[in-house]
Amino acid sequence: MKSSVFRPYGPGRRFVDLSRDFAARRDGIAALEFALIAPMMVFMFFAIVEGADALTASRRVTLAANTLADLVAQEAQINSSELDGLFRGVEMISGASDADINFSVVSVIFDPDDERVEVAWSRDDNGGAPYAADAPYTDLPDDTLLDEASSLIVAEVGYDYSSALSKVLVQSIRMERTATRWPRRVTQVRYCGPAC
Repeated sequence: MKSSVFRPYGPGRRFVDLSRDFAARRDGIAALEFALIAPMMVFMFFAIVEGADALTASRRVTLAANTLADLVAQEAQINSSELDGLFRGVEMISGASDADINFSVVSVIFDPDDERVEVAWSRDDNGGAPYAADAPYTDLPDDTLLDEASSLIVAEVGYDYSSALSKVLVQSIRMERTATRWPRRVTQVRYCGPAC
């Protein structure tokens, strides 16, 4: 018995023959594969470059916060011009421009009367006091770090990260880091204003 396989005649037959011929051909397949894969490879390349750049910026912000806290904690007393010099030096370490990064240093103490952590003094890179003296300071990761006889230096760094490529696609990314250090030479670093 003969199998009854449908074989189209006329224009349908021509389409089937062309389809089989097209499927059997192998020349040009590499170009087709490259055209499909190349956009993904280019995207992945730029994503890796951007990710590495953002990671480097994040590490620099962390280094800047740790360096600033460490340098202030080494002093017995500090004035505004010395803090300005530290801010400029740490800005160079971070590799950021003045418009993209901001710094603040806060000395915190434990107030036994109110049983809370309070600001002894604070200063930022604009010359202002970001926290009022005797105001509660709630940004410590662990309030039990302080007792009545100690203080803590807190350095806060904020950086608006954006690269040339990411400016086209997204806005800047805010990176914020905080570092804490115990004063080394005294129980509390004293801030003297313009001069000590």
